[in-house]
Amino acid sequence: MTRELTRRDGLFGLIRVLERKSDGARLYCVNGSIQTLMLREGVSAFGYVHAAKLLAANANDVLMIGGGGGSLATMLARRGARVTVLDVDPAAEAIARDYFDLDVSVRWLTTESIAFIENCTSTFDAVIIDACDSEGLVGPFDKPRVIADILTKACPEGSLIVNVVAEDGAPSWGGWMAAKLASYGFSVCLYRAEAGLEGNEVLHVRREGPTDQLAITDLDQRPPEARTYLMSLRPHVSGLGPSTLKSERDAEG
Repeated sequence: MTRELTRRDGLFGLIRVLERKSDGARLYCVNGSIQTLMLREGVSAFGYVHAAKLLAANANDVLMIGGGGGSLATMLARRGARVTVLDVDPAAEAIARDYFDLDVSVRWLTTESIAFIENCTSTFDAVIIDACDSEGLVGPFDKPRVIADILTKACPEGSLIVNVVAEDGAPSWGGWMAAKLASYGFSVCLYRAEAGLEGNEVLHVRREGPTDQLAITDLDQRPPEARTYLMSLRPHVSGLGPSTLKSERDAEG
């Protein structure tokens, strides 16, 4: 059971913020699709958010494309990263700050992402693209060349991390994207979960260096559904075949 906290017209449709009566968790929904699910303590319940945070563990300056309720931005800021969020929807920032306790240090810009990157003179340690609707990445972030250009211009020595919504029963769209980016000469790994309710895949791209070395830590401190997702996460190098995932379980075994 949920109660509605607010509803607003957003750039991409009706935005509703709901609160679960059982535990106080808050949901950011656009046209009925859940974009953010944040627990009362300010942590996302989505496993892919935790995976993205782990992949950006060594990043001091992080650029996020797509903000939603801002749970990942807050999680990154609380561990000390300098976070800049780009979101084209004018309604998004106020909702993130008023209903999802967005960390005060997060710099949020309501702007078009491609234009910002083309005109930006700074680079980042990591860029995280979380610009999806219920069917997958929204344009132009569904084009491999756009992803490649963002990596080259915004984080040439760092990581680009992409949330990819995988539809049930459909061929892996993320696998196609990973293979295309690998064909451009990038180091690419697509992470897929084999258990849990999430259909999200996480794409990790670098100009060089390893991308299949995600170390999963502090499993016991993560929400149950996120824990299930992370424990079943498997890397597929270049989107073509399984590799080996490192975790604390390996060290303990």
